[in-house]
Amino acid sequence: MPSRWKDLLPGLLLLAMVAVLFAVTLQFDTVPAAFAQGMQSSAMPQLILLLIAALALVMIYQGHAQGEEEKPAMSWRFWATSALLLSAVFLFERLGITLTTALTCFAIPLLWGERRVTRVAIYSIATPVCIYLLFTHVLQLRLPQGVLSPWLS
Repeated sequence: MPSRWKDLLPGLLLLAMVAVLFAVTLQFDTVPAAFAQGMQSSAMPQLILLLIAALALVMIYQGHAQGEEEKPAMSWRFWATSALLLSAVFLFERLGITLTTALTCFAIPLLWGERRVTRVAIYSIATPVCIYLLFTHVLQLRLPQGVLSPWLS
């Protein structure tokens, strides 16, 4: 395969996976409009799958446009970030999504060398607040809030 199409196979596999999973979501039961609270059960997975498909298309296009390049070795920051994200998975249940996201958004930029702590703090507060407002008020979906449940219900 030419080096300009290095991301073609992974991108096509992602698109095939999205197509299969999207077909599965078409089989989900629907709730009558009078009883629906927020989105239908199939809407959120379908939105996420469409986003994955769009990103797969971007990946294919960028892989074709850039050609082959030298890949650097993975640094210690990659492994530290992986460990941080894995620990966040286990913190979700106890701390809730909002607090865990805030802590993760604060730690990762600092881990990768960002030294403007004020900007990182603003980012780490604004991101989970926007996610909370989007899911709670726009999509009308309740996210697990863990220790913040008494204040965010």
